[in-house]
Amino acid sequence: MKYIGFGDVNKKLLYILLGGIGKLIAELILYFYGKDVKMTNHCFIIGINASMGMLLAFIPDIIVKYKIRKSNDNIEDEKIIMYNDFFQENRSRFTKTQKKLFILILCCALDYFQKILTFSYSQYIINNLWIFDIIFLSGFSYFILGIKLYSHQYLSISIMIILGIIFCILDISERDVTVIYKLLLSFLIEICYNLAVVLAKYGMDNLFMTPFEITFYEGLFAILVNILSITISTNVERVDPPLIIKLMKHCTYNGKEYVDNFWAYWEEFKHIEILCYIVQMFGRTMFNLFGHIVAKDFTPVHVMFLLMIGELFLSFKADNFDANKIISLFVIAFELFILLIFTEIIELHFWGLDHNTKKNISDRQNRLSQLDGKSEDSGIEIEGGEFEMEKTLKGSSLNRSMDS
Repeated sequence: MKYIGFGDVNKKLLYILLGGIGKLIAELILYFYGKDVKMTNHCFIIGINASMGMLLAFIPDIIVKYKIRKSNDNIEDEKIIMYNDFFQENRSRFTKTQKKLFILILCCALDYFQKILTFSYSQYIINNLWIFDIIFLSGFSYFILGIKLYSHQYLSISIMIILGIIFCILDISERDVTVIYKLLLSFLIEICYNLAVVLAKYGMDNLFMTPFEITFYEGLFAILVNILSITISTNVERVDPPLIIKLMKHCTYNGKEYVDNFWAYWEEFKHIEILCYIVQMFGRTMFNLFGHIVAKDFTPVHVMFLLMIGELFLSFKADNFDANKIISLFVIAFELFILLIFTEIIELHFWGLDHNTKKNISDRQNRLSQLDGKSEDSGIEIEGGEFEMEKTLKGSSLNRSMDS
């Protein structure tokens, strides 16, 4: 008997690799050119950088929508029917456009908020808390998308939580009270990111939004807010700020301190800085766009693979390789294996852990459909999961009871 095997595997899983490469590119740039890249010291500049490439998503969005209208008229008719059915019950509260706009605003605001927190307070963020994203993604998916969990997934979550706690203990060097504030900040960023992913999935599944459309509007929202922010911060000196602003990254220009200053960065924008700016822009765009594509084609939890590809690199840095690092690598490797089980890319064929995987549920439904089809031809009556077949053999009646 095979105790382990492959489950839901198809070529679309390559999107995970493409999105992960985008994340990895951003990490590599910071690792090799961290001392030379000045952009990381300017929270609003790096926010503009992250959103500029996302604006290009409108090009594939137009192409996709044009092809749908051109070659799938029947599908469009079905979508119109589904639109009408879905909003018929909610017409007193929201129109279709209002609901779509509401989801877009939430996605844009959450995406911007988690990014600006990351860019502004990166020195206080604890790495590897993304391991706990499986809790937030599963919880949000249940309440917003109605995605239920099964035994193999509950087991996977339990193991990942335990390993995540071990991993954080090994990774967190501070043991004072400041670690509490860093944990709160890091978890807030993760919650915003995960909620945005699930809401985007809801919009794509129920409101027929495309990954490109969501990416474009998130980029548009972010670039407008960041341009406004850097315009204000360039002209307003940071004088005796409150603590929350004082802890933010800041820059100095002409002997004065600013939260961010365009001219201070403009003087550094040359040579390697230009190259890094362009590479970072497309790397972050790939991560964001393919994250939406993966969530659309699979589940929000699959987005964790993109995070892993980029974050795994941080664990292999040679400048900090000790016993704790070796243990951490084993923990991450096992976390990856457990995540493969949760997402049903790998199935465990024992203790009934594979009974409620998507693949086996689909197989049972197909077998039931085939039996239903045969029942119509052979006089089989199906009732409550059992059926009786009457068959005449050499003039005699034979009754049989079978379990479906």
